[in-house]
Amino acid sequence: MELQYRVSWWTYLIVIAVGLVLVFPFAWMFATGLMTTTQTLLVPPNVIPSPPTLEGTQEVFNRIPFFTLLLNTIIVSVSRSFITIVVCSMAAYALAVIKVPGTGVIMVLILALLMVPGDVFVIPNFAIIASMGLTNTLTALVLPSVFDVFGVFLLYQFFRGVPRELIEAARMDGASHPRILATIVIPVARSGVISLAILAVLFEWKDLLWPIVVNRSAEKLTLGPGLALLRGTYITDWNVVMAAGVMAALPMIIIFLVLQKQFIASLARSGLK
Repeated sequence: MELQYRVSWWTYLIVIAVGLVLVFPFAWMFATGLMTTTQTLLVPPNVIPSPPTLEGTQEVFNRIPFFTLLLNTIIVSVSRSFITIVVCSMAAYALAVIKVPGTGVIMVLILALLMVPGDVFVIPNFAIIASMGLTNTLTALVLPSVFDVFGVFLLYQFFRGVPRELIEAARMDGASHPRILATIVIPVARSGVISLAILAVLFEWKDLLWPIVVNRSAEKLTLGPGLALLRGTYITDWNVVMAAGVMAALPMIIIFLVLQKQFIASLARSGLK
């Protein structure tokens, strides 16, 4: 017997209203990026650029090395995502599948670390990176984020749901732990791994504080602190800032649209767990 769910008209109305509220900042950013500097200073402000212009977009390339910042962000984001998946997968596998001694204590410590603000580790991380002579390098942007306690916790929840029969069958066939992890556990928990990859890329894409602390050269920055260079001391050309924001956000929007099914499915499964 199939269950039928009826959604009333006011539910649709609420969803549409919330959607418009969430979309409005992006629409405003896109519209402002197509305005001239004079139009952005009008009171009351213009909602629709008249006429649209690419003046702000052209000025972005004149003020900052946008493509260099974009390339740095892609390199750092992809590297951090790959290394995080490898490290967190091995840690979660040891806790969820092998069940190493002290798993309960380790999970308590992981939950405790999740409650600590990440900014607390900025000074210790900088001291370590400086002692290794890695300041003002892209490597310095990746190393502190290699081990992600949230990533371990997330994958731990997914790996616990992998059928034990599959793992036991692989062990009987003589498969090693790395092979079981790579060929059985990760494919079964694929949605969780994809979610962690998306979150890791998103974190690096929008990170502002750490790149400014560890790197001084504009050629070694990422998009987050790079866009902050567009703000002036006394006056800011908001059409330029918004145009740069649109160009910086566009790759993330495309990635989410391509992988939205896996991302939403992983969130739903983690909620059911």
